[in-house]
Amino acid sequence: MRFEPTEIARLYGRSRVGVVVHRDLNAVYVNDAYAKMLGRKDVKDFMAEPDLRQYIPPSFHYEASKLVAKFQDSTGFHGWKKVYNIRTDGTPVWMEISDETVEWGDDNAVLTTAQLIDNGTTAMQVDHMLGRSFIGVMVHRDMTALYVNDAFARLMGADNASAFMEKPDILRFIPEADRDRAIKHVADILHGAREGERHRVRDILDDGSTVWRDLTDERILWHDGRPAILTTAHDVREEVEMNEALMRTKAGLEEAVTEVIRMVPSAVAMLDVYQNVTNFNREFARLFGEEQQNKDDDPVFDISILCNLYASMIKGGHGHANVDSVETPSGSHADIRMNLMEDGRVMVSALDISSHKRKEQHLDALASTDPLTGALNRRGFESAVSRLREIRLLKGKVWQFGLVVLDLDYFKYVNDTYGHSVGDRVLEKIAITLRQALRDDDLVVRLGGEEFAVLLPSATTAVTKRIAERLANMIRAIEIPVGASGNEMVTITASFGVTVGGELRGQFVELEQALLVADRAMYDAKEAGRDTIRFLTFDDDIDN
Repeated sequence: MRFEPTEIARLYGRSRVGVVVHRDLNAVYVNDAYAKMLGRKDVKDFMAEPDLRQYIPPSFHYEASKLVAKFQDSTGFHGWKKVYNIRTDGTPVWMEISDETVEWGDDNAVLTTAQLIDNGTTAMQVDHMLGRSFIGVMVHRDMTALYVNDAFARLMGADNASAFMEKPDILRFIPEADRDRAIKHVADILHGAREGERHRVRDILDDGSTVWRDLTDERILWHDGRPAILTTAHDVREEVEMNEALMRTKAGLEEAVTEVIRMVPSAVAMLDVYQNVTNFNREFARLFGEEQQNKDDDPVFDISILCNLYASMIKGGHGHANVDSVETPSGSHADIRMNLMEDGRVMVSALDISSHKRKEQHLDALASTDPLTGALNRRGFESAVSRLREIRLLKGKVWQFGLVVLDLDYFKYVNDTYGHSVGDRVLEKIAITLRQALRDDDLVVRLGGEEFAVLLPSATTAVTKRIAERLANMIRAIEIPVGASGNEMVTITASFGVTVGGELRGQFVELEQALLVADRAMYDAKEAGRDTIRFLTFDDDIDN
């Protein structure tokens, strides 16, 4: 199919669907909708830097380049897929896109259409959650990597994930003597014949060096709908080297063992055949030591966790045991590894993962809130509503809610006149005002741009309308000082759409339906002159 720039502009220039025409991942045409999806002000701003790679997560650069090259050399429509890109401000944007090869000028190009969606595919979710993790992550099938993060790539000797995926064959790292066993192990997990368990492997890198990894395998469904294996990997070379050193010096070299243990940064201890602590380092004492009144006294340890792990290891007939994310007597969380030595003693190592768990909790909070205003984002909003609904139903109460959608009036004028920093201050003040005006269990969400929503659990129609009027008055009273003197003030108004949802007169209105109705009411308020409130019910919206 042949397109001219003027024809594309006529067809898609004002479309709400994002459109970009590109060759070798360089844009030759975009419309305003696509430019704004990626955080650009307009087409001119986007085309000042037309390289599309800046919006693609680094882990997918190689795959994206291959796909585009393939599409440019073919013809026709290439189907739909879900992806996420990175906006100019660093936030992720989830999109459903289609690709089609078109004639552009004297050569082929790829026409991509894009629509915003709430979440992406397994591949994108994995990269969004784990792409920057310090833990190595790989998704693979049939001994071929489908995805790796940078941490895994570096562990296996590559500079980054993109470089690793140029040679995705992972069988080459496995020593030849272990390959048949490894292939069977992976096939059994892939086909559901066995559960993945933590195990230690030795790999040979391309440069001939050795790397030891502790692996955990989990069967998942990949974005193509087929099973794959998600593998997480910890670098345990130092631990292996330490164990080997201890084995070499175990015959009467107790002093050397103690010194090695003392120098290891993770918690390490040696237990005798009666599970008494004979050697330990400072980190082990911190995690498992009981508080002493006199600091000069010998430490007393609470190792009941370790004794239970030892009993389980012996009962299972194994020479090693692992347990993850265990709370130690100090209150920290640790991953614990235990290995039985030939003389009956036990080597214990424990890695404090408390800071990692705090980071995970922080990441969860970031994933559910808007970074500018602190209000919930769409994902956090839907999750919070789901929890409120479950609590309500568990108490045997009817699930009803009031919903207010508001969009700031002439906000673009504020940004264009006073700058985006003032616009950001307005958005922050709006969010603060909404939170201060509502109850603790009311929810405030930034739907995007200058659009917010408020959910009022158990609110009736009358209460919802009254609260919307109060919010409108409070927003009218907002003043944001601008200029060097601070004497000039920016004021703002909003257009409100109000509805109710849940169990209503024999019908059930879901949150998504209520959002559509409230959004429609808000646009009615815009058309009525802005700075006003319009109420619609689900039945009213259907009638229209």
